[in-house]
Amino acid sequence: MPQLAFDHDQVVTFMVGGNFSADPGWKHKARYHPGDYELMICVHGPINLMIGDHHVVLNTNDVLIVPPYTFMRGTAPSTKKIEFYWLHFLLPNDHIKTDSGTKVLSATSHPKEITVQYHYHFSDINDLIILTHQLLAVDTSQPFGQEQQNLLMTLILTNLANSTNVPENEDRNSALVSQLKEWIRTNIFRSPTLKDLANETELNPQYVSRLFKKYVGMSPKHYMVHLKIQTAKALLIRTNLSIKEVSSYSYFSDDKLFMKQFKKLTGVTPSTFRTKYRKIYHNNPVIDPVLPIPEKITQQLDFDRDPGTPTKR
Repeated sequence: MPQLAFDHDQVVTFMVGGNFSADPGWKHKARYHPGDYELMICVHGPINLMIGDHHVVLNTNDVLIVPPYTFMRGTAPSTKKIEFYWLHFLLPNDHIKTDSGTKVLSATSHPKEITVQYHYHFSDINDLIILTHQLLAVDTSQPFGQEQQNLLMTLILTNLANSTNVPENEDRNSALVSQLKEWIRTNIFRSPTLKDLANETELNPQYVSRLFKKYVGMSPKHYMVHLKIQTAKALLIRTNLSIKEVSSYSYFSDDKLFMKQFKKLTGVTPSTFRTKYRKIYHNNPVIDPVLPIPEKITQQLDFDRDPGTPTKR
C-alpha cells in the first residue's frame, strides 16, 4: 500500500486548510497538486474521486492523503450532503519514487521513521477532528503561530501512523470491547454503571473493567467522562448553544460538575475553549453525527451556519 514517511525528530510544514460541506449534487473540481500533500478527513460521505489513475470512494470516517504532483477530480455528483476537512502540508525530506508510491526518506536514513498510509478508515474520528480544529484555530499573527501549526500537523500525522485499521479477524475480546464502547455511546444519556456493563455482557464486573482498560487505556467510568467531554468540545466549537445547554446536551446533570470536569481534562474553562478554538477557516459546517449528540440538536443545527466567511473550493 502506498505510504509516506519522515524522520520522527522532524516537523512537517502546514500550508492551508479548512472545512468544506455541500448539498447533494456537488462534485470535486479538477485540480493538480504541484508539490504539496493534502489530507482529507471525511465527516459525511461518500465522495467519489479520481486520484491520478485510481478511483477512490471517500466514505464517512475515511482519511485520505493525496500525494504531490497528482491530478485529482470528482467522478460523480454526490447523492447526499457531504462534509470534509482539508489540510495541505509539505514534508521535510526529498521525495523518492518507489513501487508502492511516493515515499519520503531521510537523507541520513534515520532508523526511526513515522510511516503514514494513504488511506484509513476509523470507527471514530472525534479526536482527529478536535486536533484539526485546534490546528485551524491557531492565530498566525502570533510570533510562533506557524511553528504551532507545523507541530499540530505533525501530531495529526503521528496519530495516523499510530493507528491501525481493525483486522477482519480481530480477537473476541477486542470485538467485545468495541461493542461495549458502542453500547456506552448509545446509552450514555442514562450514565450507565460498571454493573450495567457487566449485565450487558453477562460477565464479572471486575473482569469487564480490566478488559476495557486493557483495550481502551482507561476504565469504563473514565471513558464515559471522556466521551461526554468530547461531545461538549464539539458542541462548543460547532454550535451557538450556551454553556448551560452544552452541559445538558453533553449528559451532565450538574453545571458545576461539568465545569470542573471540563477544566480538569482540558486545562481551560468551556468558555475559554470555545473562544480559543472556534474560529476556523470553513464554509457551512454541520454537527458531527459520530458523537452521542441528542438527535433534536443535530436536526436543529444541521443547516445552522456558524460565524465565519463562507469559502468555496
